[in-house]
Amino acid sequence: MIAVITGDIVDSRKVNSEIWLPKLKEYFSKITSDSDKWEIYRGDSFQIEVEPEIALEVVLCIKALIKSNNKIDVRMGIGIGEVDFKGKKITESYGTAFINSGESFEKMKNNTLILRSTFNEFDDYFNPILKLLSFISSNWKPVTSETIFYALTHREMMQKEMAEQLSKDKTTINKALKRGGYDEIIEIINLYSKKIQQCLN
Repeated sequence: MIAVITGDIVDSRKVNSEIWLPKLKEYFSKITSDSDKWEIYRGDSFQIEVEPEIALEVVLCIKALIKSNNKIDVRMGIGIGEVDFKGKKITESYGTAFINSGESFEKMKNNTLILRSTFNEFDDYFNPILKLLSFISSNWKPVTSETIFYALTHREMMQKEMAEQLSKDKTTINKALKRGGYDEIIEIINLYSKKIQQCLN
C-alpha cells in the first residue's frame, strides 16, 4: 500500500509563486528521489506519493513550509490504498490510493487536512484529530511555521543547534515550538505511524 497526498495552495494568487514553489520542489525532492512520484500542476496544485507511515509527518511539513508566508495556506487530502496502474507521471497513475486521496480532497469543507483509507475505523479515529491539527496549524504565524518545519525535518537536532542554524535566540526557538504545539504534534505523528502500521500488518 501507498499514501498519496493531493493538495492545493490557498490564496496562491496573493503571492509570487517563486516565494514558495522552489522550496516545495526542494522538499519533495528530499522526500523521494523518484521524480515520477510527485508533480506540481496547474500552478498551485500538487500530488506526492509517500509511504503510509510517514504521510502525516509529510503533510505537516508541507503545511509548515507553506505557512511560513502569512498570505497563503494549503489544503491536503491523504489517500491510503493500492496502485493498480503506474503512469509516467503520478497524475496518470490509478488505484484506490489515488481515488481515496482525490475524493477526500473534494469532500473537504472548512478544514484543511483530511484522510481516507481502506480502514474505516482508522479514518473515523484520525479525522477528528486532523481537524484539530488543521485548526492549530492554520493559525501558525510565519516564525512559528518556519521553526516547526525546521524541527520536523531535523528531528534529532537540539534546540541550541537549531537556534544557531536559523540565526535565532534559543529562547525564540523554544517559544515558537511551544506556541505551535510541536511536542504534541510529535506525539500525534508517532501515534499515527503506530496505528497505520497496525492496520497494514
